[in-house]
Amino acid sequence: MEADDTKKRVLEAAGRVFSEKGYEAATVRDICELAGANIASVKYYYGDKQSLYLAACVEAQCAREGAVPMPAWEPGVPASVRLQDFIRTFLRRLFEEERPAWHRQLMLREMASPTDACAHVVEDYIRPMASILQGILQEMMPPGTPEIVGFQVGFSIVGQCLFYHVHQPIAERLMGAENYRQLTIDQLADHIVRFSLAALGYGEPLSKNPAAAGVVGSQSPA
Repeated sequence: MEADDTKKRVLEAAGRVFSEKGYEAATVRDICELAGANIASVKYYYGDKQSLYLAACVEAQCAREGAVPMPAWEPGVPASVRLQDFIRTFLRRLFEEERPAWHRQLMLREMASPTDACAHVVEDYIRPMASILQGILQEMMPPGTPEIVGFQVGFSIVGQCLFYHVHQPIAERLMGAENYRQLTIDQLADHIVRFSLAALGYGEPLSKNPAAAGVVGSQSPA
């Protein structure tokens, strides 16, 4: 439908403008000109500039959730297996299929200068996923582990995944382009799973077999 197409064009244009200029400098006129839409479209579809910005942040953060849902685990699935599934799913959300460049740019800008949108995205979209990870880790860590330690372990796991997404230019320059192109989703998942399980005491230390996490699979994050 034409209305749906206009709404989508406005959101896409908003994401690009907000990611380039920031919330304050971006104007509704800039967005509508890029979208090829009437300036009244923002009010009609999104209400105001602030609501449009929130919609763009939600799109940037959560566009892949519906396409790549978390597994529905049966009762009794070991926490270590669920952690592996969590890491693979998270990496697939980050790297599977091409995503607009503004997704990453907008969220980097939002993290550097948080707005009210940050709180909304965290509470409605990030916290539910974090709760899944915390539930897994609680089963893997000793009883009585302080909550702050649980969060730190979770941040360490997620941080490994995000590094390859957020800092791709740095990783590619350090490793060399050819080496970076060999980092498939499967290989990254294997390494991060193995590293995390070893840290939690559920896997063999990397020092025992440092070459075990070989390059496998065919889906490249590059």
